[in-house]
Amino acid sequence: MKTANSFLIILFLFVLAIAASAQTRGRRGAGRPLNAKPTAALPAQPAATPLPITPGAPPAAPVLLAIVNGQNVTTADIDPKVREEVEALEGRIAEARQGILELQINTLLLESEASKRKLTSQQLYDLEVVKKIADPSAADINKFTEENRDQLDQTDPAMRQQVVSYLRGEQEAKISAEFVKRLRVSNAVVMNANRNFSALAPATVVATVAGRPITAATLNERLKPIVYKLRLETYLLERPSLDLTINDLLLLAEANRRNVPPEEIVRKEISEKIHQPTDAEIGKFYSENKTRIKADLDSIRGQLASYLQEQERQRLEASLSDSLRKGANIRILISAPEPPVQSISVDDDPARGDAAAPVTIVEFTDFQCPSCAAMQPVLDDVLKSYGNKVRFVVRDFPLRQHTFARKAAEAANAANAQGKFFEYAALLFKRQDALDVPSLKKYATELGLDRARFDAALDSGKYAAEVKHDIDDGQMYGVESTPTIFVNGVTLKALGAEELRAAIDRALAGTNSGPKVSPK
Repeated sequence: MKTANSFLIILFLFVLAIAASAQTRGRRGAGRPLNAKPTAALPAQPAATPLPITPGAPPAAPVLLAIVNGQNVTTADIDPKVREEVEALEGRIAEARQGILELQINTLLLESEASKRKLTSQQLYDLEVVKKIADPSAADINKFTEENRDQLDQTDPAMRQQVVSYLRGEQEAKISAEFVKRLRVSNAVVMNANRNFSALAPATVVATVAGRPITAATLNERLKPIVYKLRLETYLLERPSLDLTINDLLLLAEANRRNVPPEEIVRKEISEKIHQPTDAEIGKFYSENKTRIKADLDSIRGQLASYLQEQERQRLEASLSDSLRKGANIRILISAPEPPVQSISVDDDPARGDAAAPVTIVEFTDFQCPSCAAMQPVLDDVLKSYGNKVRFVVRDFPLRQHTFARKAAEAANAANAQGKFFEYAALLFKRQDALDVPSLKKYATELGLDRARFDAALDSGKYAAEVKHDIDDGQMYGVESTPTIFVNGVTLKALGAEELRAAIDRALAGTNSGPKVSPK
C-alpha cells in the first residue's frame, strides 16, 4: 500500500472554504455529528452533501415521471419541495464538478510546495495548518452550545468534545483557505477555457498546476461516486413522492367508481381495521426485541402500543395500495441510478486468490466494526465456492468513532509484513472487545510472529500512513461506512451471501466489464 495523495478529505476543506457557495464544513469520521439537527451537524461527505436551492428560481418545465391509466404524471404533480430538489440536481452536479477540479488543483499545489521545501505533504500541512489550530476557549464553546441549544443533545456526555472538534474544524477550514490562497500566488495554475470536463475526451488537459497536467479522465473518475450519490439521494426523494401521487390518483378513481368520498375508502380499509394491541401482543414484541429496547416493559408499554399500531397502519396502507394498483396500467419512467464502475486501486494490499482472476473483490473494513466481523464468514463461504475465479483484497477504513480501530489496522499491516494478515485479522474480528495495544501484541505472539519486529512497527506507527492512504482512497471511492465491498469496481448494494453471489456472477458474465482495479 504505497503512500500517495493522502489529503483528499482535508483538501475538501480547501474547496469548501474558497468556493463561492461555501457550505458548513464537513469531514470524514468526526464521530457522531453533535447529536444535532442539520444546522449544527457536520455532514459526512462535503462534496456529496446537497447544496441549498437558490430561492426565487423559476421552476423548470415539468418532466414526465409516469403514465397512470393514460394520465401523465409529471414533476408538477409531486410534492413541491421534492420537485425543487429534483430540479436542483444538475446544478448540484455542476457544483460537485467544480469542487473536484479545485480539489485536484489544491492537491497538486500542496505537493508542489512540499517538494520545494523538501517536506512531505503531511509535514507541510501540519506546519502550515494543523500547528496553527488552537483549542476553542470555554467562552466560544459555551456560546456555540447556547446558540444551538435546541439542536444539541445536552444529555450526551460526549457533546462538549464534539463541539470542540467542530469548532477546531472551522478554524482548520479557515486556515486551510488562507494557505491555499498563498499557494495559488506562488505556483502557476493554468485553466482550460472549458471546465465541463464530463464532456471532454479523457486525455484532455483541464488544468495545469506548476507544470503538472490534470486530465478529464482523472477528474471524471473522482466525480463518479459523488454524482452517483447525488442522483441516488434525489431518486430516493422523488420515487416515494411519485408513488404517493400515483396512489392518490388511483384512490380518487376508485372513489369515483364507488361514488363515495376517498376518505370513506381510507376509513373502511385502514382506520377501522387498526386495533388496539393486546397485552399479549405487546409482551410478545417486547420479548422478541428486548436486547435492543434497553428499557423495562412497563415504562414503555404505551410507546410500544403506538409503534405496533403504526406498523399495522403501514401494512394496511400498503395492502390498499397493492389492491388499487392490481387493475391499473402504470408505467414508471424513472429508475434508480446504477452504481458506477470505478477503478479501485490495489497493489500490495493483503490479498487471497489469483492476481489474474476475472473477478476482484475489494473490501474496505474496520476491525472494531461488528458488521465487518459478521460479514467475514459470509465472505469466506462465498469465496470458497468460486475457487481461482475470484481474488479478494482487503483495505483499511477504520471509523473515527471506533477508538481502537486505527491501531488495529496498523497491527494487521504489521502482521501482513510477516505473511500472517488473514490469520491476524480473524483474531481481531473474534476479539473486538480487546483491541488495545497490549492485546494486539499478545495476538502476534499467539500466531508466532517475530515480536520484536511486530512491536517496533506498531510502536513507531510504521504503517499509519498506509492506513491513512486507504482511508483517503476509500473516501474518493465514496466509502462512508464499513464494510463496503466492491466487485470489479461496483459497490455491493446489500451485504449478504445471496447479493454477493449475484454480484460475482454478474461480473463473471461480463455485465460490469469496466475497470476493476488499478495499481496505486
